[in-house]
Amino acid sequence: MSSSHQSVKWAVTAIAVLGAMKLTSAAAQAGSIQAIYTNIAGHQTAQVPGVPGEQFRWPLVPFLTLYGSPIGAHWIFKAFTDNPNSDANDVIVVGSGRMGTVVAKEGDPSPIGGLTYGFMDSDCGINNSARYIFGNRLSGGPTSNDEIIFTFDGANLITAVREGDAAPGLVDPAGSGNELFGNSLNSAHILHDNTIAFRADLIQNIHNDYESALYHGSMVLAQEGTPAGPSPREIFDSFVALSGNTFSSSADGGSWIVEADIMPGFGTIEAVVVNGRIELRDGDLLDGLASPVEAISAVDMAGNGDWFAIGTLANGDRWAVRNGVVIAATGQPITPDLPEEVFAGPMLAANANSAGDFFVIGATSNPDPSTNQVVVLNAEIVIARSGDPVNLDGDGSNDDAFIESFAANDAFLSDDLNDDTFDDRELYMFATLRNGRGTMLGHAFLVVPLAQATCPADLDGDGTVGILDLLALLAAWGTNPPGPPDFDSDGTVGILDLLTLLANWGPCP
Repeated sequence: MSSSHQSVKWAVTAIAVLGAMKLTSAAAQAGSIQAIYTNIAGHQTAQVPGVPGEQFRWPLVPFLTLYGSPIGAHWIFKAFTDNPNSDANDVIVVGSGRMGTVVAKEGDPSPIGGLTYGFMDSDCGINNSARYIFGNRLSGGPTSNDEIIFTFDGANLITAVREGDAAPGLVDPAGSGNELFGNSLNSAHILHDNTIAFRADLIQNIHNDYESALYHGSMVLAQEGTPAGPSPREIFDSFVALSGNTFSSSADGGSWIVEADIMPGFGTIEAVVVNGRIELRDGDLLDGLASPVEAISAVDMAGNGDWFAIGTLANGDRWAVRNGVVIAATGQPITPDLPEEVFAGPMLAANANSAGDFFVIGATSNPDPSTNQVVVLNAEIVIARSGDPVNLDGDGSNDDAFIESFAANDAFLSDDLNDDTFDDRELYMFATLRNGRGTMLGHAFLVVPLAQATCPADLDGDGTVGILDLLALLAAWGTNPPGPPDFDSDGTVGILDLLTLLANWGPCP
C-alpha cells in the first residue's frame, strides 16, 4: 500500500476522533508574514518607494510612528533614507495594503512657494478616505512661522495650521483674543469628515501656565491651566509629549484621549483623560492587580472610540487596559489555552480595529529569549511571535528571516473589509529581523494576514479546512516544504501534520 493510501486510512480514523477539535493558538507559518519594506542593504524591500536610488537607512532605525486609518485600509509613517545629506533624508510614506509611496521629502519644494520641506515631524495620521496629515519645519524662510501642519485634501497638499496663525478659543488670565500658534504643533491626525486634530504647545501671547491646548479644528477640547477634574487641585499642568501621538481621537471625533500631568505643584501625576474625564491616574488600583499604578507609558484610541493604556505598577509589574479593564498583566496567561506562558515583561502596544477586535503586544515568560514576545488577538490567540519566519520577497518561500522583536506602539489592525467567509483582517507592524544564526538583519514594516495566522491548515485559503486541503497535504507527503503543510516544522510532512489538519477540520474560526 502506498504511503498516500496509508495516509488516507489514517485520515478516515482520525476524522472520527479529532473532527471536533480546534487549534487555539497558532504560530505564523513561513510565507504568511510578509515584509513590505526593510532596511536590509541591497534588498528590493529597502528601496524607498518613489525615490529612485535611495534606500531606507541602515543601521539606525529607519521607520518611525506607524498609523493606520480607522478601518486599516490605508497607512502612513515617517522614515529616514540613506541620502548622505542629513537635510534631505526625512520622508513621509503613505500607502495601502502592500504598496506605498513617498508624498513629501526633506529638501524638496513644499506647497508654499519659495520654501522647502525641512525636518518631518514623526506625528501623522490618515483617515478612511486616504486624506492624510503630517507636520513639518519648513526651510528657506523665517523661523517665526516655519512650523506647519499640511493635509492632503484629495488633490493637493494644503496648509492646515501654521505657526503665527491665530489660536482661537483659549482661556488666558491676561486677556484672550491675541493668542498665536507657536513653534510646536504635534499629535496631528484627521477625522472622517477631514477635520484636523492636533496639539498646540508653546502658544504665543498667553500666560505660561496656559500655553498648550488640544484642538479639533478650531474647537479647544482641553487646555493647560484649566480644570481636569472635579477637585480644584486637578488641573491640566501639561500634555505628555512622548514619541508619537499622545492625543488621539475616534474616527467621528466624538471621543478623544490624552495623557496628561494633572496636578501643578505636586510633582508629576500622570493621568489618562478620555473626553475630558480622568479615567486612570498614578496611584489607582486596577481590578485584579495588587499594586497601584506608578507610570503610564502610552495611550491610544481606536476608530470606534475604544481606548487603551499601558504602563507599570509600583511593584514593577506591567499592565494594559481596554476601556479601563485589564486585558493583560504580568503573571497572567497570554491566552486561556496557554496557562503555562504568562506575560512577564514590557507591554509594547495595545489597540483595536473599528470592529472592536483588539490586540496586545508584550513579552512573556517563555524561557527562549528568541520567542518570548507575542501579539495576542482578543485575549484568545497568538497571531504572531518573535521567531516567526518572514517572507521578504513575496513568493512564500523561506528567506532565512525571522522576527527578532516588535517595536513599541507601532502596530495597527485592519477590519474584516469584505462581506464574505474569508477573514480579511491584517496586522501591520514595525519589527526587527534576524536570520537563523541570530545575526541582526535590520528593521522591517510587516503585514500579518490573520486568515493564515489563525487557520494555517486552510491550505487553499477558502475559509474551510476540508477535503481539498487534505489532498494538498497528501500530495506533499514526505516532502520538506518551508511552511504549511509541515505544521510542526520538523522537516517532513507526516502523521503529526495530518493530525493537525484534521484537528482543524471545518470552518475556520
